Amino acid sequence: MKLKFYFLIFFLLVLLNNLVFADGIGTTMFQILQMPTNAYDAALANSSSMGDNSSVVNPSLLPFVKKSIILSHAIYLQDTKYSIGALNIPIKKDSGLNISFCYFDVGNIDRTLEYNDGYIKDGSFNVNDKYLNVSYGKKIGQYFSAGASLKYIKQTIDDVSYSGFTASLSGLYFFSKDVYCNVGINNFGPAVNGYSLPTNLYCSIVGPIGEKNVGIIQLDDYYNDDIINCKIAVETGFEDVLFLRLGYNALLSKNYDGTNNDFITNLTLGAGLKFNKIFIDYAWLPKGDLGNVHMFTLRIDI
Repeated sequence: MKLKFYFLIFFLLVLLNNLVFADGIGTTMFQILQMPTNAYDAALANSSSMGDNSSVVNPSLLPFVKKSIILSHAIYLQDTKYSIGALNIPIKKDSGLNISFCYFDVGNIDRTLEYNDGYIKDGSFNVNDKYLNVSYGKKIGQYFSAGASLKYIKQTIDDVSYSGFTASLSGLYFFSKDVYCNVGINNFGPAVNGYSLPTNLYCSIVGPIGEKNVGIIQLDDYYNDDIINCKIAVETGFEDVLFLRLGYNALLSKNYDGTNNDFITNLTLGAGLKFNKIFIDYAWLPKGDLGNVHMFTLRIDI
């Protein structure tokens, strides 16, 4: 009972921090840190507590996952390229390690110069983000596990670059065999070039819905951006081979009035196939006027 109480107090304290210290939308850098790391999570409203793939961003899951290789790629907007590679390594029976690398390339952008009363092209330049992540998770007793992550992240725009470190902490508590609560804080650390990191606190509940369905409700508080999301998702399986996923990411912030914030753009869909030790996942993420994002993930249990 004490652990449940501590989880609640931790969440409320950081939520209070949002009300007092929030900087506002558009004031943080390294937005790559808010992108989904795999198609499994992406199809479930970009939640991060349900499966082995979630261990890439949720270190408290590492004590429960198998040794595996995870490769993800997203066909993003315009010419952007977004890829992630990860390795899960169990350590003994009660802990695990994750090493992952992410690369996001915006592609070549035309450089323009002011000339007379207009503009002229003057070649092009590249924009990219990348990070290296190391995570460790360990079981503590029968019902609880905890984990921590450290990332080195770098952003390059033409010949200018910025870099920094972020850390993440998470804890998981089992109420029963199939129902558990997950609380964590992602990507906190010192400001980079005067800009805060897109830090978020999350709290989720995962449990069965009927015999074949698993559901999740997750609350995310991106307090440096003054954004709060409520993520609701469900997965259903057929013969332990085919899996269908549906999620909805409801924006609760009162200060956001984006043009791509309606029912369709908050919806996520996906599917997965399991072949022995090989898992293939797909996610469809509508982005309104910006088009659609298609994400694929391959996981191989070793």
